[in-house]
Amino acid sequence: MAALFTEDAVFVTDQGPVYGRRAIETWYVDLFKQWHPRNHSSKADQNSPHVIGTAGNEIWCNGEWRQTLQGESGDPFQLKGYWSAIKVRENDTWKDRMQTWNITPATEATGTPTPSPAATPSN
Repeated sequence: MAALFTEDAVFVTDQGPVYGRRAIETWYVDLFKQWHPRNHSSKADQNSPHVIGTAGNEIWCNGEWRQTLQGESGDPFQLKGYWSAIKVRENDTWKDRMQTWNITPATEATGTPTPSPAATPSN
């Protein structure tokens, strides 16, 4: 996974930014020790990508993702969210210089987002 990033990449996770390809690789190693992702899919937004500048070697793009996760001692569960990235061309390969993602809250039967407990005001 880390090979998809530039050496100086920034990977913005839900736990904060991770700087550099080596640190990103460590982040993924730690993640895969705790969680077992399956069925990952990602779909770019219909208007992506967007060229940055005039040389054609940099783009930004965004979209949505979903996957199934399972911890070492638990039932599998679904996650989904949105992502964005700034990509640069290195030789003939597009690599992420910056990537960010979020996890959208689970929805209730009504289809409306379930508010995060941290986002619920207290009285």
